[in-house]
Amino acid sequence: MPQRQQKGFLVSVQTLLIVSSVALAIAIASTVVVLGYKGANNALTAALEEQFNTIGMMIRERARRLTSPVQSQLSVLIYDQITIATDLSTRLSRLPVFAEALKSNPIIRNIYVGYANGEFFLIRKTDTQAVRDFFDLDSTTAYLVQTITLDVTGKMVGEYRMYDKDLRLQEIQQKPDYIYDPRERPWFKGSESQSGSVTSVPYTFFTSGKVGVSISQRSVSASSVVGFDATVDQLTSEIKSLRLTPDSEIAITESDGTLVAYSDLSQLMTQNNNGQTVRQNIANLASPILPTAAREIGLTGAYHHGVIESAGREWVVSSRPLNFGTGTDVRLLLAVPADNLFASTRKIIRDQGIVILIILCLFIPFGIYIIRQITKPLSLLSKDVQKLASFDFSHPIRVKTRVKEASDLADTVERLRVTISRFLEINKTIAAEEDFNTLLVKLLDEIIATTETEAGVLYLTNNENTALVPFTSRIEGGKTLAVEIPAIELSQEDSLIGRVVHSKGAQHIKASFEELERMGLGEASRVVENRPSNLLAAPLFNRSCELVGVILLFEQESIDPTLMRFTEALSGSAAVSVEARRLITAQRELFESFIQLIAGAIDAKSPYTGGHCERVPELTKLLAKAAVESNQGPFKDFSLSRDNWEAIHVAAWLHDCGKITTPEFVIDKATKLETIYDRIHEIRMRVEVIKREAEIRFLRDELDAACIQTDDTALQATLAELDDDFAFIANLNQGGVYLDESKQSRMDAIAQKTWTKTLDDRLGISHEELERKNRVVAPELPSQEPLLADRPEHLFERPEADTLREDNPWGFKMDVPELLYNRGEIYNLSIQRGTLTPEDRYKINEHIVQTIKMLEKLPFPKHLSAVPELAGGHHEKMDGTGYPKRLTRDEMSPVARMMAVADIFEALTAIDRPYKKGKMLSDAVRIMASMVESQHIDPDIFRLFLESQTYLVYAQQYMKPEQIDDVNIAQYLDKKIPV
Repeated sequence: MPQRQQKGFLVSVQTLLIVSSVALAIAIASTVVVLGYKGANNALTAALEEQFNTIGMMIRERARRLTSPVQSQLSVLIYDQITIATDLSTRLSRLPVFAEALKSNPIIRNIYVGYANGEFFLIRKTDTQAVRDFFDLDSTTAYLVQTITLDVTGKMVGEYRMYDKDLRLQEIQQKPDYIYDPRERPWFKGSESQSGSVTSVPYTFFTSGKVGVSISQRSVSASSVVGFDATVDQLTSEIKSLRLTPDSEIAITESDGTLVAYSDLSQLMTQNNNGQTVRQNIANLASPILPTAAREIGLTGAYHHGVIESAGREWVVSSRPLNFGTGTDVRLLLAVPADNLFASTRKIIRDQGIVILIILCLFIPFGIYIIRQITKPLSLLSKDVQKLASFDFSHPIRVKTRVKEASDLADTVERLRVTISRFLEINKTIAAEEDFNTLLVKLLDEIIATTETEAGVLYLTNNENTALVPFTSRIEGGKTLAVEIPAIELSQEDSLIGRVVHSKGAQHIKASFEELERMGLGEASRVVENRPSNLLAAPLFNRSCELVGVILLFEQESIDPTLMRFTEALSGSAAVSVEARRLITAQRELFESFIQLIAGAIDAKSPYTGGHCERVPELTKLLAKAAVESNQGPFKDFSLSRDNWEAIHVAAWLHDCGKITTPEFVIDKATKLETIYDRIHEIRMRVEVIKREAEIRFLRDELDAACIQTDDTALQATLAELDDDFAFIANLNQGGVYLDESKQSRMDAIAQKTWTKTLDDRLGISHEELERKNRVVAPELPSQEPLLADRPEHLFERPEADTLREDNPWGFKMDVPELLYNRGEIYNLSIQRGTLTPEDRYKINEHIVQTIKMLEKLPFPKHLSAVPELAGGHHEKMDGTGYPKRLTRDEMSPVARMMAVADIFEALTAIDRPYKKGKMLSDAVRIMASMVESQHIDPDIFRLFLESQTYLVYAQQYMKPEQIDDVNIAQYLDKKIPV
């Protein structure tokens, strides 16, 4: 049977169309939205880049606006008198001018002048608490003047002067430690070599801890350098005001990441390990994006931008250089959250989506309605087809639809339903009927009913395959066509049947009454209610294309061609049934012949057991029949099917098939010394030799006495003793003689008598016997040999293959003798009862082992699967001491126990055993009763055996009349026998 193909995920047509339509609408809407979204994003990105450029320019411009006034102020101060003043008083006189400059420009923190002789003059605003705390100033102090001058001795002197807002001197403090050379400062050195102003790189002011730059320029007289310290606090405020969104981040850094300006002043400064306040590096900011942006897009080179994900958000970032006129690479770093940036775009998309969703909500119900009108018929057809797939053909297929294709499909499926239903009914009939003769009759009835014809005839070929013989004829309604229909010779090719056979296909003709008469169907046509005028014939060919029969159907009206094709198809089932009927019949006949062949071979192997394999089945069947007919007791519910009867028949006939492997000289062993021949003749021959030797010795003694007449009394006495010894041994050789201790002692004494061997008994024998004799050293000849002996060559070792392991696959539990055979003469003559040694008895019992092995190798059909169990249990005992499996009563089926009773009763009463006579009927029943008491056989079966008088029915058929005596079964039935 081909494997069913694995199916993937399946959807209905309706679902597929709805999903496809909705998906298409959603795809179109999504495309519109996505394209709009991308267009808006692209436009916004371009606008953003433009805005970034604008921000950069604005920051540069604002930085310029912050520094330009300072530079303008500086360009004026380089002409001031202070630049050439050589004394402190002159310089202090210019204090109002410098104070006004500080007041007018908030970013300027101080103004200073460095002179070529190393003197220094600085005025500082003290408008912040940080500055006042640093210099320990009063809150009224508005300006601090720091000076370094040369005294008359040429020594540098440092002083602090504190002024209020009205430039009134408050205090002068000498600062010996406030001494440094301004000429060594970068702002001084840078301005000496430049004609214009010079702006330093941003740095942290020592006094205030703020970030700023120094702007200096050489004076016109070139004797001094004027400078300003300007903070970037205002630039930071300007940066904060330029953020595009509240979540945006903007920073100005140097190329190494050192911050110049940042919107959060608290994060701009930090302290180093020396406790000095220094600018923070951008990598250490608490910002969620700027450190990442600085690391990924870099702080060097030209303009960079991109989109970075950080802290679970996407950011649009930009890095561009700024020119502050400091000569260093200062960069502007911007970061804007994408969700803030594209918020307006998303609002547009959301609005578009709402509009599209409304359109879809209007479109989908209408689309579903249209699709359902198309797919509903298909869905109904699918359900009906699923019923067909589940073999439910009871409901007609009808679909109301205006879709032409769906209507045509429904009609086609309905015709398919009817056709398959008819086929299945016929196959069901074929499968349900066990009797093939009844099956063929039913099959013809089904074909007549299915094709709605009036009548039909089933012809089968004869054994010679020369003619078609009518098997059955039926009319509509399942009645027999009670007329005699003659056979049709296959050679009549001009007839309808002949044409059918020749063409190997169904044939239809308009039949006249003459045609019917010529085919021998005239009487049949008269019996039919409406005389047929059309005939339809379909040949039946087996798988070998051999004709096995013909189906002939009668119809009054013209036969539809479709009906012809259908009949041809049905004829295949009929042909298979006919062929199966013949094959099974032939196989059963062959199997039955094989069974009887095996049983006959076993009985023929030993003429003394002839008929045993035939009688045991009959007795078993009698017992089984009695059990079936019993309506009370343990067998009131016992019943057997047709298959059970067949299994009993086969098992009973084959119950001893293993005996075919048992040597007949063991089965037929009539005396203790018998093997292939009775070895008592060897012993007789030895006695004859001893007698001759005794006579020879006597004669020689007489001759030695000078021919004097002698008395041969002693000789005769010796010969008489030997004759008596041989008679004793010969009698002992009989199986019916019991060996007691006195007989054993006499046999041992006789065995010690010797005879003279002069010929080597190792000459002319088989190599196997020679190997056994060579187990001992050969004596020198002539030698004295005992009359009876157990010799090494009498011992036959058991092959390994004949041993039975405890875990053998058949479950055999038998004590296996160590030797295969022991043919020792004393050993065999020492048998107390019967003629069998333990080795002989095992060899005979082993036949049941071989029976089970042989039967279990046969591929019995299911209904015969019990044959090995039934055939192999007739030597088991109810107490579990039997063989070969030591089964107990509960482990055996009733039929197996019946066969055990049948086997024993047949053995007791058989008259063809060489080692015993057949028992009288009463003796056999008595012995079996004792076997019930010893739990050898089943008491229920034995009671059934007596109550049903099966024993008497069997005795009258198979026992001699003189064996049949009266049996008082009441004494056994009334006696309580243990189970």
